[in-house]
Amino acid sequence: MLKNRAAVLTLIGALLISNVVLLTFLVGTNPWSSDVAMGKAAPRGATIALPSLKSGEILAANRWPDACSFVRKEEIEAIFPGVKDIQQESHPITALSIKEFAAHPSWKEGDRSESGRCLYSMRLPGETYSSTLFWLRIEAVADPKLIDGYVDRLASGTNTRGAAGADRCVITDLAEGSWNCRKGPLLFTVGGQTTVTFKGTPAPAPFVWRDDVLPKFIKTITAKIK
Repeated sequence: MLKNRAAVLTLIGALLISNVVLLTFLVGTNPWSSDVAMGKAAPRGATIALPSLKSGEILAANRWPDACSFVRKEEIEAIFPGVKDIQQESHPITALSIKEFAAHPSWKEGDRSESGRCLYSMRLPGETYSSTLFWLRIEAVADPKLIDGYVDRLASGTNTRGAAGADRCVITDLAEGSWNCRKGPLLFTVGGQTTVTFKGTPAPAPFVWRDDVLPKFIKTITAKIK
């Protein structure tokens, strides 16, 4: 009888400890924090030279700029005051979307970009770990008219919205909040996520990220394209 009672007490103790650990984790990550301030887009640095393309021309993917060159650490700090542990990683991509534009010799010359996608990780106030992510992917560099025709097909039936600095933007995934935008000859997509909420924005984090955060990144990116 005493052994059974001791076993029950041990089990209760273990459950209490696990609950304390879980509570500590939840408080540490603070997913409902409303104390995180959001800054403004503050584009800096030199512009990124892109060739003037017309008459259906497409730039081979192996000649694309580095996706990570469009957003710098200090520009992220302007958007997220108090951000820490900013890291970035370049990723290669295969430009499959070129086939959707038109048949062109550049597809065979170079359909792979070694740094066509950039992933940024960071830790905002209220996060225990680097749980906030932002990513940028170059989709194509081509004649703007060719891109517009492609986006018309891509965006059929979806919501379209403008963003500061872009010639055109389309929300391609309402759930995840990905934006597909064009500025001049550059077609790119941005997305990401966070676990925090921001001051003065009672909406859930995914909607604030989609409607308020991503346009700041888009403004930062498009400011570098002349």
